[in-house]
Amino acid sequence: MAATAMVKAACPSASTSCRAPSAPVTVTARRPSGGRRKAHRHLVQHTTVQGLSSPLGAARRHAVGPRATVFASTSDVQEPSKKATSLAESMKAVFAGWADLVTTALSKLSAKRVIFALAAKFQLWNVPLLPFLSTGRHLIGLVNSLATLGAISKKTASTFEGLFHNYRKAVVGQTEGVDDKRVVHIMKQILRCVFKEFVDPYEFPSYHERILEPYNYYDFGQEYVSCMTDFENSYIGHVDRFEEVQQKLRAGENVILLANHQSEADPGVWALMLERRFPELAENVVYVAGDRVVSDPLCKPFSMGRNLLCVHSKKYMDEDPKTKPDKMKQNRMTLSKMQKMLSAGGTLLWIAPSGGRDRPDDSGKWLPADFDEATVALMYKLGSKAKSKTNFYPFAMWSYAIMPPPPKVVVELGEERIINFSGVGVSLAEALDIDGITEGLPEDDRDAVAKAITEKTWEEMNKEYVLLDRAISERVGTSWEAKGYVTPGRSASYVLPVRNAASEAGERPADDAWYAW
Repeated sequence: MAATAMVKAACPSASTSCRAPSAPVTVTARRPSGGRRKAHRHLVQHTTVQGLSSPLGAARRHAVGPRATVFASTSDVQEPSKKATSLAESMKAVFAGWADLVTTALSKLSAKRVIFALAAKFQLWNVPLLPFLSTGRHLIGLVNSLATLGAISKKTASTFEGLFHNYRKAVVGQTEGVDDKRVVHIMKQILRCVFKEFVDPYEFPSYHERILEPYNYYDFGQEYVSCMTDFENSYIGHVDRFEEVQQKLRAGENVILLANHQSEADPGVWALMLERRFPELAENVVYVAGDRVVSDPLCKPFSMGRNLLCVHSKKYMDEDPKTKPDKMKQNRMTLSKMQKMLSAGGTLLWIAPSGGRDRPDDSGKWLPADFDEATVALMYKLGSKAKSKTNFYPFAMWSYAIMPPPPKVVVELGEERIINFSGVGVSLAEALDIDGITEGLPEDDRDAVAKAITEKTWEEMNKEYVLLDRAISERVGTSWEAKGYVTPGRSASYVLPVRNAASEAGERPADDAWYAW
């Protein structure tokens, strides 16, 4: 009962609040025994004295023997000094300021910016893709995640997913070594290059030289195109004329190929057909490139592996009036560079005077598009003014089947990529006899001269195209060798890497390009 008496002394009414005592209060607690323990626990748990912070509970917690004494007084709880209060308020203000600053910064910092900053800082496109990305499902999942975070556009992600499925369906099992693993490997390369373009976009100058280091964009493009090429049903037409072109270039003369254009893969097709027999022609050609191949996110990486003279097409010149002056300026710079290259000699140029890819007619038949007279006339003018002799060859390209363009011209970037496994072909007509073509025409009648040269160029190119179409459709094989049509055989860049002991053991040699990315 001693504990109860002391509580009543401190607070006469246990049911009401009591004032904090001004003098020390002594609470004596006896260790209960027997049947009183339960009642004692109840008293300790439910007795609260305002200002004492549960002295009975404290007495029970601190008891070390049969009796325990606890001293508590309001004089022990001192108010903080004004200096301490001021310091505390200052610290709160400082931390609150930092919190506001961080919150504001994070609210303005998007996931896209974070990803781009990290990618640019550590050049993530040079780091091998994580090993868990070993299937198409994993790869597509990553692409969609990047799109969700804003690292790449949703349009690009959708186009990439369609490309993956179309490419896989077209090439797997068609040729030795082309399996799901190979497809994922190639698609990783594409994703790597596309991601880099979103983080650190490459701006094409008037004249772009193919990039081989630190990443070889040429080999990247060749591997991609080679998997969808049926080499057993592909042809080089008039192989002797390619030999003739090579000799003229070595002699310091220029050669301008006036070609039809059928697919985004045309530069790769040209190189694949020629790199075994004519590696100089395959690699040293300079393509006159339009807007799309240097601006479409999925196209740019392939263009970076080619030598390009970049021009803005008349089709898209007026799309944005604000950029038209800059586009016209770049075109003038490109023409100036082209003139210098032709004057230096030994230049091989590839240009499509139609200004775009061929399209099927109403019946679905693919025919070369008409050539633009102004473009042909410009090439003739530049070649005539060059200090070195310039030769003009009509050139036929048959490649629409592997990557057919949309049936109609689409202005918006990000077209769907349709992929097929197919044969392809390239063929040269004889060099144009400009004097013979323009004989009898007034020299000052430029329009008549341009028309005559353009019509003859298209006519000769189309003859070669018809022959290529027949050879591929009929799968003539080696039966046309007497006519100068030969199969290119398996391309040099198509040969699979040699497996060494380390690769057989499951290791990843650093020098084996097969395992990079």
